[in-house]
Amino acid sequence: MGKLKPLSQNKVIGILESNGFREVRSGKHITFKRVAKDGRVLTTWLPHHRTVTVFVIRYVIRQTEKAREEFEK
Repeated sequence: MGKLKPLSQNKVIGILESNGFREVRSGKHITFKRVAKDGRVLTTWLPHHRTVTVFVIRYVIRQTEKAREEFEK
């Protein structure tokens, strides 16, 4: 497992959208949702910043149940 680094907002949005997440709202944060195969709705958010911090990336990984490796590329 490599070390997580801050990523551009566009890169994180691209990772989310490639995994089936869709933007559902944009206020102070951008909210993304997708329905899992078991029927659960997975929700996460991103702040409106050019760079997404490691703290937020960890939160996104936990909320989306995606592999950490996808965010280390």
